[in-house]
Amino acid sequence: MPPASLAQHGIWITERAADVGPAYHMALSIDLKGAPAVHTLAAACEDVITRHPVLGTAVAERDGVPEPVPAATRPTVAIEHVPESRLAERMREETRRAFDPARGPLARFHLLLPAPGRCVLLFTGHHLVFDGISKDILVRDLAAFYNARSHGGDPGLPPLETGYAEHAAAEHTAVGGALPDARAYWAPRFREPEAVLPGLRPGHAEGGAEIASVIVEQEFNGLAATAAELGLTHFEVLLAALHTLLFRYGTAAPAIAIDLSTRTAGTRDHIGLFVNELPVFTSPAPEMSFADFARLVRRDVRQMYAVRAVPLARAVPGLTPRTALAPVSLSYRRHDTDPVFAGAAAVVDRTLWCGGSRNPLHIQAVEGPSELVLKLQYAPALLGADDVERIGGHLRTLLAAVVKDPRTRLADLEVLGAEERHNVVADWSVTRAPHLTAEPVVAMIARQVQANPGRPAVIDGERRVSYAELDALANGVAARLGDARDTLCAVHEGNSIEMVAAWLGVLKAGGAYLPLDPAHPPARLQMILEDAAPSVVLSVGDLPFSTDATVLRLGDVRPTTAAPPTPPRSGDLAYTIYTSGSTGRPKGVQVEHRSLANLLLAMADRLGSSAGDVWLGLTSPSFDISALEVFLPLATGGRLVVVPPGTARDGSAVRSLIADEGVTHVQATPSGWELLLECGFADETISALSGGEALPAGLARDLRARVRRLVNVYGPTETTIWSTADEVPPEPEHVGIGGPIANTTVRVLGPGLDLLPIGVPGELFIGGDGVARGYLRRPGLTAQRFVPDPYGPAGARLYRTGDRVRWRGDGTLEFLGRADNQIKIRGHRVELGEIESRLLEHSGVRQAAVVHRDGRLIAYVVPRGAIPPVDDLKRHLAGTLPTAMVPSAYVVLSGFPLNPNGKLDRAALPGPAPAAAEPAPAEHSGVAGQIIEICGEALGAEAIGPDDDLFELGAHSLTVTRIIAAIRRATGVEVSLDTVFDYPTPAGITAVVLQEAGRL
Repeated sequence: MPPASLAQHGIWITERAADVGPAYHMALSIDLKGAPAVHTLAAACEDVITRHPVLGTAVAERDGVPEPVPAATRPTVAIEHVPESRLAERMREETRRAFDPARGPLARFHLLLPAPGRCVLLFTGHHLVFDGISKDILVRDLAAFYNARSHGGDPGLPPLETGYAEHAAAEHTAVGGALPDARAYWAPRFREPEAVLPGLRPGHAEGGAEIASVIVEQEFNGLAATAAELGLTHFEVLLAALHTLLFRYGTAAPAIAIDLSTRTAGTRDHIGLFVNELPVFTSPAPEMSFADFARLVRRDVRQMYAVRAVPLARAVPGLTPRTALAPVSLSYRRHDTDPVFAGAAAVVDRTLWCGGSRNPLHIQAVEGPSELVLKLQYAPALLGADDVERIGGHLRTLLAAVVKDPRTRLADLEVLGAEERHNVVADWSVTRAPHLTAEPVVAMIARQVQANPGRPAVIDGERRVSYAELDALANGVAARLGDARDTLCAVHEGNSIEMVAAWLGVLKAGGAYLPLDPAHPPARLQMILEDAAPSVVLSVGDLPFSTDATVLRLGDVRPTTAAPPTPPRSGDLAYTIYTSGSTGRPKGVQVEHRSLANLLLAMADRLGSSAGDVWLGLTSPSFDISALEVFLPLATGGRLVVVPPGTARDGSAVRSLIADEGVTHVQATPSGWELLLECGFADETISALSGGEALPAGLARDLRARVRRLVNVYGPTETTIWSTADEVPPEPEHVGIGGPIANTTVRVLGPGLDLLPIGVPGELFIGGDGVARGYLRRPGLTAQRFVPDPYGPAGARLYRTGDRVRWRGDGTLEFLGRADNQIKIRGHRVELGEIESRLLEHSGVRQAAVVHRDGRLIAYVVPRGAIPPVDDLKRHLAGTLPTAMVPSAYVVLSGFPLNPNGKLDRAALPGPAPAAAEPAPAEHSGVAGQIIEICGEALGAEAIGPDDDLFELGAHSLTVTRIIAAIRRATGVEVSLDTVFDYPTPAGITAVVLQEAGRL
C-alpha cells in the first residue's frame, strides 16, 4: 500500500496522543431552495466520491505506522426528512459524530429535507482526507456533476492526472533532501510557543464554542486601504495585528499557527489533505511601528514557504505530538461566489464549525464583499465566553488604531475600548473616601481614653489594663524618650501590655517604632539593628545582641497622666518594619502616620468596627499586620487580647483563649487558620481575616462554614498592611483579593507600565494613602520599587509589588502568585500556584505546596486523612494540567514548616527521599537489550548506547510510534507517546517498561 502523507502522519499521531473529539472534523453546507432534484443531488455526491477516491479511504496502523487502506464501506449519501425546528440540531449532531480512522470511511454526505422545495446538503469529512481548499473543490465538483445530470452533457471538470497516493509517495521521496534546510531554518527560530490571553486557564482544549466579531464596511474599507498602503495582503495585516495584540497582552515572543498549502500544479484540483501547519515567530519591540512590524511578519511568512514541505515535527527534534503548534492560530478565506445549481438558489456555508478545539483560540477570518467576519473558536475549558468577546473587541480596537496611523509604535496602539479603559483606570481601581479623616492614631486613641477611661483596653493573661492605665504607661514611655521626632526607637518585646505601651509611647513622643521579636534569631536581630541604627532600644528583658543605642528598660518606666506637648503630624514616620530581601539583606520599610491612619479607618469602615469588638493579638510584632490587631481595637474603643509569646503555634491554647475572652475578630495567615481548624475551631461570632498568603478555596470553604464572616485581605508591607479586601461568600468556588480599600489605587500593568485589559495577567501596582515613604537608607531601591503613577494626578506614586494578578469581569482582582514564582520547564511557562490550586482540589489533600528544584517540580502535600497514592495525585493533575505542569516527585508531610510570621517556609521543605538505586544493567539485560535493538532498528543506526538521546540521533514522532509498536510486540507493555518524549533514551524507556511490567 502507498504511504500516508506527512500531514496525515501528524494528525494520526496527534489523535493517538490525545482525545481531540471533533477537532479534526471539517464541514460545509449547501442550502438549496426552489426546486432542487434531491436524487440528482445524491447521484452527484456519488460522482464526487468516485472522482476523489481519497474520500473512500481509512488510515490504519501497521507496525506502528499509519497506512491508507480502502474504507470498510463506501462513504454514505443519506437522505433524511427533518423538521425545520430540528435542522440545526441534526447538523450539529452529524458534524460532531465521530469517525473511526482505522475503518473509515472518513467522509459522509447528508441531504436534509426540512420543507418542500428545500434541501440542505451537509458534508462532514475528517481532516485526514480533507482541507480548506478541498471545500471549494467539493462545491465546484458537486455543482458540475449536478448540473450535468440535470441538463445532460459533460461536467467539464479538469482531469485529475495523479492521485493522493502519488502525492504522498512524492512527499516521502522529497522530504529527505529538504530536511537539512528546514532544520537550519527552524534551529534559530523555534521556541516553545506561548500566548497570554485574557482569562486563560491551564488545562486541555476540550469541547468548543464560537463567537463572531464583525468588522463592518467602513472599518473593513479602512483596513483594505491600509493594507494597500503598506503593500501587504489583508491576511498579512490581520496576522500582524494579532501578533501585536498578543504582544500587548504580555506575550514576549508571540507565535501564531497558520496553514500553508503544499499543493502543486498536479494536485490543485484534488480533494485531500495538502496543508502544513507552521507557527509564525516574529519578535515585536515596543518602539517598532506597526508598519515596520507588519513588513517583518510578511517577510517571515514568505520565508516559511521555502520550508513548508517539511512538517515541524521532522524539522525540530524532540517536538512532542500536539493538537496545535501554538495556543493561537489564524486562518483566512475569501467568501467565494456561490455556484449555480440547476433549478435552485444555493447558499454555501464553507465556515461551518464542528465544535472541536485544537488550541485555546482559533480565529477564522472570512472576508466578504464589504465586511470581515472574525469567527473566534475557542475551548471553553480554557477560555470563557466573556474573555473571547473581549479579545474580539481588543482586536477590532487595535485594527482601528492601525488604520488611523499605521506608523504608530506598537506600545502606543490602543487596545482597550472606552468603557474597559474607564473601568481599569478609575472605576474599579481607585477608591476615594474623603470622609475618612486620617488623623494620627494617637489622636484616635486619645479620644477613646477621654470618653471611656475605665474601659478594658488590653488583656494579657491575668493582667488587664484600662484605657487610662494604658495611656499613662504610654505617657511614661514618651516622657523618658523626650522629643523623639524623626527618631527610630527599637522595641524588643513580644506581644504583651509592655509592647503595646511602648509602641504607643514612641508614637506619642513623635518617634517611629521598630519592632523586634525576641523569638527571632539573635543574628537576624543584630543585622536589623546594624542596618536601622536606632537611637533607642526599649526592652523588658536582657538583649541578645550588642548595640550602641541607648537602652531603656520598660520596667523602669513610671506611668504619668501628662501627655507629650507636641503630637505627631500625619507626615511623620510611624514605624519602620523589616521585610526579607531577595539578596538576603533585610530592608526597612518606612510607614508614615497618614498611611497607618488610613488603613485603620478604612478597615474599620469595611468591617463595621465598634466598641464591642475584641481583637486577638496573635501575630508576631515583626509582621506588619500586628499593627492592625493592636491599634484598630484601641482606636475604636474595643479590646485587645494578646496571645502570649510561645502560644501562637498552640492551636488548642489559642482556641481556648478566643472562647474565654469573647474574641470577635481574629486575623491570621492561611497557615495559621489551618492550625486552628485542626484543633476543631468553630465560632459563629468571629469575623475572620485571612492574609499574608494565598487563601486556597478549600480552606476558605472550611473556614467560612465555621465563622460569622470571612474577609480575604491582601497587601504588601510597603503599602501599609492591607490594600485590598474581598468578602468571602459561603461555599466559594474561588477566592480573589477583591478591590482596593478606601483611598487606595490598584493598577494591573505590563512591563512598560501599560494598562492591561480585563483578564490579562500583569504586575500589581498599588498607590494611594497607604504607600510607604520608602526603604530606610536605600534610595536606589526606593526609586526602583516606588514609581510615579502614569495614570494618576501629579505627584502620585505607585509601589510595584512583584505580584501577578488580573482583573476579573466583576471588577475584582484575582491573585496569580509571585512574578518570580513563574518558571519554565521544557519550554512551558509554569505557574507554581496553579499546580498547588489543582492539588488542593483533590479530596485527600489538605495543604499543598510546589517547588522547583534541580530542574524538576516537587509537590508537597499534607493529607486530609489517609495518604493519597502518588499515582492518584498524578492522574488528578494530568486530568486538568498540561504534562509539563505535573510534578515528578511527591513528598507527604504531617504539617508544613512555618516562618516566625506564620507563613509557609518554603526553604525549610525537605527534599524528596533519594530514589532507589538503579539496578545493575546485567539484572535486566534482556529487556534493556531488546529496547536498545528496537530503537536502533527504528533509527536505522547500527549501534546506540543506553543513554543516547533518540532525538539527537534523528528520531521524530513517526519513529516513536514504530518504537512503541515494537515494544508492545516484544514485551506486551503499552508505552505512551509522552513517555518516550519525556524519557528519550533506551535506558529511560527501559525503566518505564520494567515499572509498568511490575518488575521494579
